[in-house]
Amino acid sequence: MSERLLGIAADVLRSFGSAFGGRHLAIVGGAVPGLLAETPPRGMEPHVGTTDLDLHLSLHLVDGETADYYQAIIDGLRSLGLGPDNEQGRDLKWRWVGHHRDVRLQVELLCPVRSRAGRPEQPAVETPAEANIGPSGEITALAVGFGHLVPDDTVTILRRVETMSGGLTYEFPVAGLASWLCLKSDAIMRREKFKDAYDVVWVFDALGPDAASEMVAASPLLVGPFADEVRAQLALLVDDQFRDEESVGPTAYATFLDAEPADGARRHALGTVVAFGRALKARGIAR
Repeated sequence: MSERLLGIAADVLRSFGSAFGGRHLAIVGGAVPGLLAETPPRGMEPHVGTTDLDLHLSLHLVDGETADYYQAIIDGLRSLGLGPDNEQGRDLKWRWVGHHRDVRLQVELLCPVRSRAGRPEQPAVETPAEANIGPSGEITALAVGFGHLVPDDTVTILRRVETMSGGLTYEFPVAGLASWLCLKSDAIMRREKFKDAYDVVWVFDALGPDAASEMVAASPLLVGPFADEVRAQLALLVDDQFRDEESVGPTAYATFLDAEPADGARRHALGTVVAFGRALKARGIAR
């Protein structure tokens, strides 16, 4: 995500006001690589970002323990000129779109799986959240696999950005590398979006295998009740999705870059992820 788009992301988060804190909200998705890897190696191509901003909301928020936050989200997004997206006549109330600072912006609201991944999650019935989100059914969040890992693995990244009100060193709440990789691996499994594999390879290239494995090892997830789940998902990413050059990961990476020849891009993607896997093994995180 470019510096300009980071400033716009800060506008979105600041529009919600000061109520959000703790582990209730984190940036996930394609904006994460550029935040976790602030200074890629010299000569490396910048991360190919988008104007999409994916925000993960905790179930504490969705289920009403932080009910007033819903209205803060609605008011904030509307203040920037955003509204629910519409697809073939159907409102997508977890995706808000509009133009802000001459940029077409898309904000997606995600949450942990409570029933079935890929399904919009309404606030729990008869909770305070139901009465505090404004007009009934005005906003939802989309359940994503492994979203339950994000609240325990959220880090704060400081970046100097240009907001709509001026320059500011903003504290971005960001999914840590361990939880983000679990979400990305699940996304690679469940959808045909080539950028997922590109994001994974780019962040490993930018950080290097040792630094990336160190970030994962430092995650509280590796010493908590989700440790085995995280290890299994990382193994799926490294040992299956990037098993060889013909696997879905390297193929998607080369396809996203429209690389010619494609076999060179596939080899690079495979080598990058294999190096990360070796670094994990050296730290005792993977077999």
